[in-house]
Amino acid sequence: MQTIKPIKPVGELTVEIVREINAVSKALGLELLLVGAQAKVILLENIHGLNPGRATGDIDFAFAVESWDQFNQIKQSLIATGKFRELPKVKQRLLYQSSLIEHGFVVDIIPFGKMQDDNNMIAWPPELDVVISVSGYQEALESALLVELNANLTIKVVSLAGLAVLKIFAWSERGTVTENKDAIDLLTLLRTYHEAGNADRIYEVLEPEVLESLDYNPELMGAWLLGYDAAAIAYKSTIERMTELIESKKENLILQMAKSLTGNENALNEAEALLKSFTNGLRN
Repeated sequence: MQTIKPIKPVGELTVEIVREINAVSKALGLELLLVGAQAKVILLENIHGLNPGRATGDIDFAFAVESWDQFNQIKQSLIATGKFRELPKVKQRLLYQSSLIEHGFVVDIIPFGKMQDDNNMIAWPPELDVVISVSGYQEALESALLVELNANLTIKVVSLAGLAVLKIFAWSERGTVTENKDAIDLLTLLRTYHEAGNADRIYEVLEPEVLESLDYNPELMGAWLLGYDAAAIAYKSTIERMTELIESKKENLILQMAKSLTGNENALNEAEALLKSFTNGLRN
């Protein structure tokens, strides 16, 4: 796997946290993947020099694990470093203490693997009261990028296509929230994908009639390519679930994406066109 070197230095706090998490995952011999909005920042801003959209106040990691015991071992190993503390009410969340900031920094650790059911859902034992979808995580791991955060630290980071998949499933769980960060992040991915190293690929992948139907609009072409790339990494069942989610909740998703296009009179139309283009690429 080729290692990617960012053109802009990754934030010191991010590097510090990744180093701690990476050390524990290596000691336990587990696969680790950086996901979430911090992955978006690294991919768009640090690697491609683009505007990553909204700032994020947390960092998310996913672990491929065999059992809940193994996941608990990760959690306890992190707490044992003395730099992480548990939040009992949010079972996948830890607070990281750093000399770089006064307050604790939120770190989410998400397990996936053999504990998920046929619908790719996991429920935290023993109460089984916290249930989340981990659809797309295995594909995200398989298609991850190896990124060099500094001279002595590399980590697997979800690709932009993998992140789009994860954002759609995350949004579907939290999509009733009016101001939804996952919808905003998805819009950012749709609008910037053409600039994220894909300028030439657009014309290599999209057929002339597709380019023409999109009026050669860079953002719409990029959104179509993002859908195409998402379909290329996702399992058939994941693509079917994604398509079903988008279709069943389309109006709500478009509305929430459009809300971040403040001051744009055509915000709804633009959000709808981007989502349609993505979906068409996904189905191609």
